[in-house]
Amino acid sequence: MAPGSYNLNFHVRIGPRDFIFRVNIEPQSGLANQIEHEFSVLKFVEGHCIAPRAFYYDDSRRYFDFDLLIEEYLPGPALSLEADYLPKVAELLTRLHSLDPEGMPFMIWLDPLADTYELIRGDLVGYEAVKNPDKKTISLARVVLAKSEEQLSRRGRLFQADRLNHTDLCCENFIITADGLRLVDWEKPRVDDDSYDLGCFLSGPAQLYNSKKVLNSKEREVFIEAYAGLSGKNPDLLMEKVIIREPMISLHWILWAATKLANLSDQRTSPELVKAHEEKIARYERVADPENIERLIERCSLD
Repeated sequence: MAPGSYNLNFHVRIGPRDFIFRVNIEPQSGLANQIEHEFSVLKFVEGHCIAPRAFYYDDSRRYFDFDLLIEEYLPGPALSLEADYLPKVAELLTRLHSLDPEGMPFMIWLDPLADTYELIRGDLVGYEAVKNPDKKTISLARVVLAKSEEQLSRRGRLFQADRLNHTDLCCENFIITADGLRLVDWEKPRVDDDSYDLGCFLSGPAQLYNSKKVLNSKEREVFIEAYAGLSGKNPDLLMEKVIIREPMISLHWILWAATKLANLSDQRTSPELVKAHEEKIARYERVADPENIERLIERCSLD
């Protein structure tokens, strides 16, 4: 199987059953117990037709040098950004966001908008520290950061940490199975406002990671309307929150891709993942293009 950016994945068949044997090289969530956390979330959503079933994890490192997760293999293609699939994505996210995470030992962003700002601020600090950062990327990112900071005191109250979010909604993490759409790669889920998942799915840079096509304004509206209709939420409020938050989420994707490219160039990539990242260079370059930040600046909420 194709490796991820943080894992090596192997398709294993035992008799009539198929599994994914997942070797975690780096913790994308930043947690020391990355695999245990991922396993716990998969067990939490089990039975809701949202994700593959998780069967076993091992973080003892008795037999392997890395933590392991064994989960169900889901046959099927990844999602494409076709209009017909937008209601299906909305339905899947509505199902996920309807689950009550209270009392579960999950990561949580108590102040969702401020925490998103801190995420991209940290991304920029990290990118500035690489050997040869792109000066245009840094300059433009600072503009988005400044515009985002203006929103914190005025708009922060709109966001509530009350829903389990997947947080990594690129197209390849949606699998079209015979039983419907499913989400894979639960490496960094957390309790957050549902606007993070909505903003991530609608993020142009996140879409560019798997596709040269991005959703247009009409398709974005169709998706929000579908989600609002299924969840019973106000579509205008949902769109307002996405408009505020999505540029920050998009900048996170851009700086993440730019940092991956820089780490490859500086030979700072984990040896086990070098090949995987080299195969993704064209994707990283598409996402990290500074023109994507210029588009964010145009769309940043100024009111």
